[in-house]
Amino acid sequence: MKKIMTLLLVFSLLFPMAIAAEEGNGQVSLIVKSSSQSFHQTVLKIKSEKIVQGLFKAKTIKPIAEVPYSNHYILIEDKGTVKILVLDQKNNLYDVQAKELIQVEDKIINKLIDYFSGLDAHHFGTILSWKEVDQLIPRYTSFSITDIETGLTFEAQRRAGSSHADVQPLTTKDTAIMKEIYGGKWSWKRRAILVQQEGKVIAASMHGMPHGGGALANNFPGHFCIHFQGSTTHRSKNLDLSHQVIVYKAAGLLAPFVQQLPPNKVVELFLIAINQQDLDLLTLIYTDQNGESAKLIEEVEFIRLVKKKNPPSINGALHYELPLSFLVKKKNQAEVGSFYTFEVRRDSPMSNWRLESVPTELLY
Repeated sequence: MKKIMTLLLVFSLLFPMAIAAEEGNGQVSLIVKSSSQSFHQTVLKIKSEKIVQGLFKAKTIKPIAEVPYSNHYILIEDKGTVKILVLDQKNNLYDVQAKELIQVEDKIINKLIDYFSGLDAHHFGTILSWKEVDQLIPRYTSFSITDIETGLTFEAQRRAGSSHADVQPLTTKDTAIMKEIYGGKWSWKRRAILVQQEGKVIAASMHGMPHGGGALANNFPGHFCIHFQGSTTHRSKNLDLSHQVIVYKAAGLLAPFVQQLPPNKVVELFLIAINQQDLDLLTLIYTDQNGESAKLIEEVEFIRLVKKKNPPSINGALHYELPLSFLVKKKNQAEVGSFYTFEVRRDSPMSNWRLESVPTELLY
């Protein structure tokens, strides 16, 4: 219910990017955004009585435990009634309030798919490899950064970095905007961003913690890092999954990226979702029946592994188990040690891996 009320609040605000397409008397708003909590959204308003009535008269297929993650929302308002629908990546349609899988005519679904395809191209960035970006944005190049959750934009300059971009805000004003994006407090949390340079809009991930050296007069004590597809950390030369998953989020491709991950990375993604306080990310790898995911996101500040290399106890084609020792920091509590065996399963070699359970004992 809390998630539904949040959606209603977000949708009731002024749409920051609205496009109108008139077809009749009824009205439906198609909304693209990067997460269920995002206030930055691209909207297409369609006046079509056929589409409105077709969606209102949708046939219920079955109830569901939770609405799948999606970038595609549909808001219908008719005679005082508000209905929120979601179209997922497999083009299945869901009623958010009723928690039902629903069905409408194929021609309506096909029209919605066409509309959302255009909106996606407008809202998200393009995946470019680090090798390409390294050439496009050499050192001392200035460019624009847009946070895809808030829509806030600031200017920055690449100063260094060989495996990813080491960047500084360009001016004091840009530093203030970046700090506003992070809620007024610098943080290591990754955020999905769009890097705009020479007419290209590139999907990327940044953190918001000043560190190391900085040369610009911008009130930013150091630099921050931006990762692109395939970029690595400077010390380990390894891919950072917490950055890579956010790069794909900035491209509107979060779900397909997560669904192709091997089981050990699904477990790693659980830790990332908790540390990022990202409920949408957790929803992609775990089906929550009792509201445990939201409670974990709320109560646990961070989790960190005791050791980096951990062998699985079961490593089958459909079943994987990984015992982990880790340290947990809950809100207003000291860090404590914990242990849990993560179980990951899939239905067939062609389906995606999902967690069977999460460590709910962390809540007590």
